Amino acid sequence: MIIEGIINNNVVSSKDDEGKEVVVMGKGIGFGKKKGDTLNEADADKIFTIEDEEVLRRFKDLLTGIPLEYLQVSNEIISYAKERLDTELHPNIYLTLTDHISFAIRRIEEGQVFPIPMENEIRRFYPLEYSIGTQAVSLIYERLGYKLPVDEAAALAIHFVNAEFNIKVRDTWIITKMMGDILNLLLAEFEGLSKECVEVDSFVTGLKLLSYRLVMAYPIKEKGDEKLLRFIKENYPKEWNMAVKVSDFVAMEYKRRFTEEEKLYFAIQLKRINDLFS
Repeated sequence: MIIEGIINNNVVSSKDDEGKEVVVMGKGIGFGKKKGDTLNEADADKIFTIEDEEVLRRFKDLLTGIPLEYLQVSNEIISYAKERLDTELHPNIYLTLTDHISFAIRRIEEGQVFPIPMENEIRRFYPLEYSIGTQAVSLIYERLGYKLPVDEAAALAIHFVNAEFNIKVRDTWIITKMMGDILNLLLAEFEGLSKECVEVDSFVTGLKLLSYRLVMAYPIKEKGDEKLLRFIKENYPKEWNMAVKVSDFVAMEYKRRFTEEEKLYFAIQLKRINDLFS
């Protein structure tokens, strides 16, 4: 490998076999080196490939000002997350998670500790990601000696959700808030949704996917089913009225629209929960 640039003593940039720029991490890998020098790939601990040029630039800028240990623990956490989630994560996670760890540590050093918003919602809606965030907090303490607040697991979890769906942090917060608002509306009349069981977990998963579709505004083609609609309205009036109420709330608060089919699905799922706990 040929060195294209020195980021710091432990990180350099190079090119892969297709001529795309990569970031190469290794202890002392850039020490005493200059552009054009040959790099032994065996000395590299990790090679980062980030397709987005702007993200790559920001990643390199970030690495110029943080200790190697921050990048190493971020890489260890991401490897653990990939194994637990059993999926590939968007490469942007290397930038966003490393930056978050650096910022969280800086807050600790400056004594700026504040609660994470919607921690309860994140723990409920993204339990696996939250557990990974909890492990990340432990690893940061073990590897770097900084004891982050326990609720920092929620903020870290959001980065894994983003990397799974390849969406922005802002959109994940909106999706999470929408889900929380919808559940608060429902709990007033459907107490069963406060229970911990497979059926409620399944409902929450469906709500998560619906909220994701609404926030990202992906259009779907409506087919319509007049017979089913008439049946639901006549036989499940409570559930149908609640589906309409939720749909109206989302339209008013989030400027997003349920399709008729989504309202039908919503009502049917509420009926299932209601029958289970009535």
